[in-house]
Amino acid sequence: MSDVLPNFRRVTIVGVGLLGGSIGLAIKARRRGIHVAGVGRKAESLREAMRIGAIDSAHLEAAEPAAESDLIILATPIGAFASHLRAIAPRLRRGAVITDVGSTKAAVVRMARDILGKSAPFVGSHPMAGSERKGASHARSDLLTGATCILTPTSDTPRAAEERVEKFWRALGARTVRMSPAAHDRAVAVVSHLPHALAAMLMLLPKRADLDVAAGGFADSTRLAGGDVEMWRDIFLTNRRAVLAAIDAFDERLMRFRDLVETADVAGMEKFLSSAKARREAWASRRDNGRAGVTRRR
Repeated sequence: MSDVLPNFRRVTIVGVGLLGGSIGLAIKARRRGIHVAGVGRKAESLREAMRIGAIDSAHLEAAEPAAESDLIILATPIGAFASHLRAIAPRLRRGAVITDVGSTKAAVVRMARDILGKSAPFVGSHPMAGSERKGASHARSDLLTGATCILTPTSDTPRAAEERVEKFWRALGARTVRMSPAAHDRAVAVVSHLPHALAAMLMLLPKRADLDVAAGGFADSTRLAGGDVEMWRDIFLTNRRAVLAAIDAFDERLMRFRDLVETADVAGMEKFLSSAKARREAWASRRDNGRAGVTRRR
């Protein structure tokens, strides 16, 4: 276990749903002496986070607990980040660090700079972990174990803050990768955001009667469509340019596939399917055999 956790004596998690609750559980599982404050909009959600042991205190506003914290984690939908940052900014204690778990980074990093200042101790983070389920009742202390957490520091990010946040995620079991905010947004638009949009579209395609014969393949392909609506709305709106580029690239490939089907191109169809199969197997092998904790810079 990393020795960074004792340096964070008080942590505030703003948003204690699936991911925020899992972070709280992971912290408590590794060092129970840390006080974890949870901030949320609904008392019921906060009570659930308290019940499962993810947080030690519950708050409806971020300013008070954040003023006493060494680490503040924004885990709400991105659309709520600005209001929380404005509440936190005037009460941020010396030496405190702020990070987030948002799925888009360029807009978030820009927002933090505008509200907190150019050299504020904010480090953008994106743990690639979670599920379509919502709420602290589905939180798990091992959700981050083996997951990739992307960090998006800029040239203005204080080095000390960057290192502390990286050590924090690695202490919770994640593998860290560093990318620029723009590179992050381009990559996740293809491997995360577009797949969610396609799952939603596929879910809306069949007629109601068709769903009566749907089985495991359809369930697997549409699982992402069950995700949190507010969260995904904000993701698409804050990563519009990269998502649009991903949609255009997918549309081009879809039309190529359509041509293969329309012309009954046997050889082309086999090449298409074989290439996809080989690429997936290679990716799955790298993922399964990846070295945990390795930091890659891009």
